[in-house]
Amino acid sequence: MHHLNETQLAQLKLQLNSDLIKIRASINTIFLKSDHASHHLAVKNLARLSADELIEFTSKVENNELKDNVEQLKKLDASLVSIEQGMYGLCSDCESELLVASLFENPTRQRCPDCEQKYQKHSYNKYRL
Repeated sequence: MHHLNETQLAQLKLQLNSDLIKIRASINTIFLKSDHASHHLAVKNLARLSADELIEFTSKVENNELKDNVEQLKKLDASLVSIEQGMYGLCSDCESELLVASLFENPTRQRCPDCEQKYQKHSYNKYRL
């Protein structure tokens, strides 16, 4: 069994929160570089938004660089929520335990290799013409 111990969970939570701070800073920078005056005004309020509110707000803005940050923000938020619910480290599809080493490699990992492969194949087929 490769279950996370308290120290490992605390380290991963710290990493996720650190990454969340970096993503929020990146989003602020994107808004500050924008040509839209309303985006400059919005920066004052972005820090007050919860992750869910920030995701909703930024999803409405057309910007490829912002899109990548929003996707990462979604993954970080999902991982932090799964920690709060006591489900972190379990595959979101089959609930098998994820390898601790794979979580340290990518703390936002949500699926075991088998389920990730199925997910990617399904996603690929959905967009295939």
